[in-house]
Amino acid sequence: MASLGENTAQGLVYTAMARRAQAPLRLFIAVVLAISFHGQLDDVWLWGWLGAYVVAQVLELWALWPFKPEAPTPSGLRASLAVVAIFLLAAAFGAVAVPLWLVPGSLGPAGSVLLLAGSILNLLSMSRGSPLAFMAGVVPYAAYLMSAPLIDRAVRGSDPFSGPFLLAEMLFLAAALLVFLAAERLAETQNRTHADLDARRAGAEAQAEAKSAFAAMVSHELRTPLSAILAAAAEIQRRASEPEMRDRAGLISQGGRMMRTLLDDLLDLSKLEAKRMRVEQIDFDLPLLVEDVAMFWSAEAHRKGLSLTLHGAETLPPRAQGDPMRLRQILNNLLSNAVKFTESGGVRVEAASHMDAGGRIVLKVCVADTGPGMGLERMSRIFTPFDQGDESVARTHGGTGLGLAISRELARVMGGDLGVESIPGRGSRFTLLASLGVASTVVRDMAAPPPAPLAPPPATAARILVVDDHEMGRRALGLLLGPLGADLTEAESGQRALDLLASERFDLVLMDLTMAGMDGLETCRRLRSVGGPNRKTPVLAVTGHAEAKHREACLASGMNGWVVKPVEAADLYEAIELALLGEHAAAAA
Repeated sequence: MASLGENTAQGLVYTAMARRAQAPLRLFIAVVLAISFHGQLDDVWLWGWLGAYVVAQVLELWALWPFKPEAPTPSGLRASLAVVAIFLLAAAFGAVAVPLWLVPGSLGPAGSVLLLAGSILNLLSMSRGSPLAFMAGVVPYAAYLMSAPLIDRAVRGSDPFSGPFLLAEMLFLAAALLVFLAAERLAETQNRTHADLDARRAGAEAQAEAKSAFAAMVSHELRTPLSAILAAAAEIQRRASEPEMRDRAGLISQGGRMMRTLLDDLLDLSKLEAKRMRVEQIDFDLPLLVEDVAMFWSAEAHRKGLSLTLHGAETLPPRAQGDPMRLRQILNNLLSNAVKFTESGGVRVEAASHMDAGGRIVLKVCVADTGPGMGLERMSRIFTPFDQGDESVARTHGGTGLGLAISRELARVMGGDLGVESIPGRGSRFTLLASLGVASTVVRDMAAPPPAPLAPPPATAARILVVDDHEMGRRALGLLLGPLGADLTEAESGQRALDLLASERFDLVLMDLTMAGMDGLETCRRLRSVGGPNRKTPVLAVTGHAEAKHREACLASGMNGWVVKPVEAADLYEAIELALLGEHAAAAA
């Protein structure tokens, strides 16, 4: 450890900043856990655990204090102490998961799994650019995930409900292992890259690119086990007859969806930092988009007793060209924050536009609330990633502090900006500016909210081929497809899929895109290029990529649609229904 060099120390700077910012929140969570389980856990042990955690937290703050952007690079010894401190804090905090697992009732295994899973994802969000820091923190969590079910069986014997939770634990452990391997590959890439750099500036640019690649790789790798987690939880909810068991599965589902949101935010942030974010240029109905977002959040506002009014949408040009999904993402974040932080009064949305000298639409949307407002010091930090401006905000409302940072960078990518004005006690006013093109036709908003979740389609005799080189991915799709009553066949590679498709007739193919050897795109191209019983069979991509370029690549290879990981049952059923209806319509024609 004493040989840690300047690159490792520099990589710890971001981790140190994030961990220092979140230290009060993590301490608050530890105190809440101790109070919540007072009475269920042994008091002597519980308060001893809290004391050990506080000591470990103080040690970590001391070890990470020198790691600051403008400060001199700390020594290798100091970097070693920082890594050890991160390990000790994770070991102290995660220790509560084992006795928590043994607590009877719904807060036992479910709470333990969600606690450790949330800790792993939080660790990922704070360790970008420093794989060593991530490994130091994830090892204790992985050890607790492995030991908890073994201790449970030794103490209480066989539990009829332990199977689903054992599956969830193994999936989380697999995710942790994937992150560890990804961090190892990133470290090797960074070492090779830094050896060829002649200047610090070039090194910083390469490091930013490596961080973005790391986030994208980890995001993709985690989506397969996350799909399996959500699928297993949905199956438990469908089959369980006891309300308590359904509640446990619901906790897992809720935690899984929160993980998916965090993964999406991390991936967006890494792309923005590496200047790799690309926005689409498609036609959409601008007034309809603004009205839809306002209508969506008006229900939540009314639930809190607030008013939410929209002004000026009717004055916007009906035809616009840009990225409706990203524009909707920004507006959703602004309205979500306005409703969340406002306790009385209301939210006012004002939309306006004008044409600039280049013939482009300059969109201006202001979101004003009657919330608590902010002072100058807090406003100066409101757009900083992972910094919510005030520690009390994180304690009261939760969140990671990524939404506004991502929204401002997206606005700038779209040729605009996002600013804020606020007075303590008199509310806040966020102003979004975006540059849009003029569309040639009026079209329905391509980024409209998804329809209400569909009920499982009626049982069908369709033959479905599931192609995925990851057993976990095949099992997850199998669980989701179970209610359909379809005849399922699995293929573990693109070549095996082509062999089956050449000899047997299928009604539908679900194809993973990222496979070793022959990937999903090449497999589909070969299927379409040769004769056989399945040359025109619908193929749906199952992928962790949702960007326009990936959708275009799917269609270009001959696929009929796609489902994004982690797969939701409603999305899968809808995609299958559309694909089969399309096939039947083509056959009838």
